[in-house]
Amino acid sequence: MNKKRYYKKILSYFLKHKKKIIIFVITSIATLIINTFTPLLSAKLITAITNVELKQMIFMALILFLFSAIGELVRMINNEVSSRLQDLVELDIKSDVSKELFKLEVKNFDDEGTGFFYSRINSAPSSIASIFSRIRYNLISLLSSIGVFIYVFIINYKIGLGLLCLSIIMFILQRKRSKVWEQTTKEVNELNEKYTSNFGEIIKGIRDIKVLNLKDIMIKKTTNDQSLLTETEHKIRIKERKFDAIYWIIDAVAELSLILFGVYLIKNGELSGANFLVIYMYKYTFNAFIYSINSLYDEYKKINVSIERLYEVIDGVKYPLEKFGTTTIDKIDGEITFQNVNFGYNETQVLKDINFQIKPNETVGFVGKSGQGKTTIFNLISKLYTINDGMILIDGININDLTENSIRKNISVITQNPYIFNLTIKENLKLANPNISDEELIEKCKLCALHDFIETLEKKYDSKVGENGVMLSGGQKQRLAIARALIKDSEIILLDEATSALDNETQDYIQESIRKISANFTILIIAHRLSTVVNCDKIIVMDEGRVIDIGKHEELIKRCEPYKKIYKKELV
Repeated sequence: MNKKRYYKKILSYFLKHKKKIIIFVITSIATLIINTFTPLLSAKLITAITNVELKQMIFMALILFLFSAIGELVRMINNEVSSRLQDLVELDIKSDVSKELFKLEVKNFDDEGTGFFYSRINSAPSSIASIFSRIRYNLISLLSSIGVFIYVFIINYKIGLGLLCLSIIMFILQRKRSKVWEQTTKEVNELNEKYTSNFGEIIKGIRDIKVLNLKDIMIKKTTNDQSLLTETEHKIRIKERKFDAIYWIIDAVAELSLILFGVYLIKNGELSGANFLVIYMYKYTFNAFIYSINSLYDEYKKINVSIERLYEVIDGVKYPLEKFGTTTIDKIDGEITFQNVNFGYNETQVLKDINFQIKPNETVGFVGKSGQGKTTIFNLISKLYTINDGMILIDGININDLTENSIRKNISVITQNPYIFNLTIKENLKLANPNISDEELIEKCKLCALHDFIETLEKKYDSKVGENGVMLSGGQKQRLAIARALIKDSEIILLDEATSALDNETQDYIQESIRKISANFTILIIAHRLSTVVNCDKIIVMDEGRVIDIGKHEELIKRCEPYKKIYKKELV
């Protein structure tokens, strides 16, 4: 991973908000100055109190009050700007990452699951955006501590050296703790991704889990995943508590030693009581010094982890990105040609030496037993996957040379289980063409035998359909998806068993609608029932990933034995 490149990218998100950055820097410097000089003013106030210098006491008290008031105001502004900056940067990163997410090849989601990508893309931007304020806090604390260190060395170098030795011991201990964190955090992240991915799949499949009575199995599975994650986190906390116990012992011994050594120095006249009191009051500043150094180092590690987790997904190295060409076609004619096409998912060969040509405005059926590669052909035409060998031509142009928009704008795919968004019916339909008029939209719905059903709903076209169209039947979802494709008005329409959930009467109506529009579109149909494709201009018969025959229904009945078997089986 090119970290330097991504550091520049992350920095650019912050630099977009220069005004806020300037305010942030100014208020951070002001906070540093106030934190550095407060111990000095406190010492002067204590000295005045000790010497009963009334005017000096009042003056120093007022100065400290003023410092405190200004400091609080500055911190409030700093925190507000920091918080707003974090929100804006996180929004910018998520917006850009969402765009990049759509560039990933579909096979990545097949292999990893959607929950895996959701986990990374949801958490990493937040962690990256917050790094600015976290570093600011630790940097100010570090520089303030250095100021106090200098002050202590000026007062008494012996105490200064003692505190420096303590700081070195604490630093070594903290480094060991950080190494433990580095070793365990990757394991926790991987377990969390696995749990999130599996749980996300369960939520999406909740209805099937219920009807298949898989509840107990799935609960056991998620419980085991969560238990493993919880147990790992528990082991980490035990290790952290051991370090905390060591910290407490060293801190307690150091505090007792400081008091005894301070009493010794005061007794010998090497240190005033007022100065010792100030040192004692700010003794935790020295712990903060070590904590800040280690925290800055840890933040560096955390930002590396977050950047790696985020950009590993979208940099195209581990998870391949879709590749498109530069040739643009605004409106295609609809000719499709497969030349010696081979394709497989991972190690499984699905398509073998596929050859066929579909002319513009032809209606073509694909038939064959399940698992013969019919849906795969549709996935290749719509460029969801890239062929391993051979060539696919759209209007005589290699599909790999066309831009994404040239392909996706001109091709619509209606699947057996179309995804319907949790929007109103009208909003779902207008996704395909936001500018379509209500009259045109209704006309398309009538073509798909959908309008009469919509009119029975209380809110008609403004009715919400629920997540993935849960309020609709399978047939209604398919009709809505077909209407959405017609509204998109793309030249090529791919129907992947898109009428399988329809009753015979509705299917006949849809087929008649398809026949009416077929003169203006190239239509490819994967048939669940041969009655869907018998009237196609031609039918492509597939078996074991190969095209074994092409012709009209009457021709295939006479010469193609596999087709004849499918036809006779349907008649039984």
